[in-house]
Amino acid sequence: MSFRIELAFHAANNEGSGGTNVMEPRRITVGDKEYDGISGEIIRRHILENFVKLCQQNNVPLHDRCKGLVPDRGKEPLRIWIQNNTSIQPVQRGNLQQIYLKPENYPEATKELIKECALCDVGGYLIAYEARIDKIERNSNSYPLNGVLKRDSCFEVGWLISEHPAIVDYTQHSAYDPDPERHNLFVQNMRVGIYGGVLRIDLDRIGRNDWWWLNPKSDSNPNGFEEYALKPSDRLKRACLLLEAIKKWLLSPTFAKQTGWLQHQSGLLEGSIVLSKDGAAPFVSPIKFEIKNGNPIIKKNENYRDILGNIVNKANGHYKKYDFNSPDELIEKIDEVLKELGCLDDDNQNETKD
Repeated sequence: MSFRIELAFHAANNEGSGGTNVMEPRRITVGDKEYDGISGEIIRRHILENFVKLCQQNNVPLHDRCKGLVPDRGKEPLRIWIQNNTSIQPVQRGNLQQIYLKPENYPEATKELIKECALCDVGGYLIAYEARIDKIERNSNSYPLNGVLKRDSCFEVGWLISEHPAIVDYTQHSAYDPDPERHNLFVQNMRVGIYGGVLRIDLDRIGRNDWWWLNPKSDSNPNGFEEYALKPSDRLKRACLLLEAIKKWLLSPTFAKQTGWLQHQSGLLEGSIVLSKDGAAPFVSPIKFEIKNGNPIIKKNENYRDILGNIVNKANGHYKKYDFNSPDELIEKIDEVLKELGCLDDDNQNETKD
């Protein structure tokens, strides 16, 4: 997905105050100019918030703590799984017996985390155990736990970057204090801009056990692991909910610092969605970098949709491209993608198949 969106009078992403009372906006310096930037990490966080809500509404499994989008997602459920898995035995290290999560355990552990939690599946995780902190209790004994398990996210988000130099204004405010002798003054920035953004969504990785190849199922190894930990209908359901979560974010973007600085939106929302039959779909940014008179600059990429169109036309039906020019067209095009994937029934109802 490549898109352009207008956000006005906002303070969506800041770098901090640097010891002053002035809240500085996050900016990107290119040459002798500064451009407004909004971190992809913030965007991803709020897309996942939408995804978790949709999972709860559609009875898709989540770990209890993952319902709150905790940063250490999967850590406690995996520790409990290790504790209950008596095939993972303590080993002697010096004068101490410890329990290690080893590569041979990765396929089964990953399968359990994916099956039990859609957020661990779609959002990924990095679980690291430290012997001095993490323990396994067995038969009235306490064993230090070591090991790392990683899963990459199934979607990636770029920064929103203004297609023009940053337009920033500052306003002074006073925080209320009941003591009349104290005045808590602070300065808040306010920005206006048209931004370009990109997302890459790997639908095929949803439900995929990244470590299945360490112990693959075969005729000679019937107890090995399948490449996918979920049945196709469950993978499809999660994929459809992720696309719905992204659509909801694009229609009503959420960021940090919005309570008193909610952005104004003019309705400018345009872009392209490219769907691939196999492997990564191409994308072209609405933001262009070039050298002008010896100086690097950022500007609007006027032809990003034409470039994408040429790629799609040359690929002999391998890709499908969906353009939208307004929020209502975004809804139409996302629904077309969902129908192509098999998420929508013939009556175009936004319900995933069981």
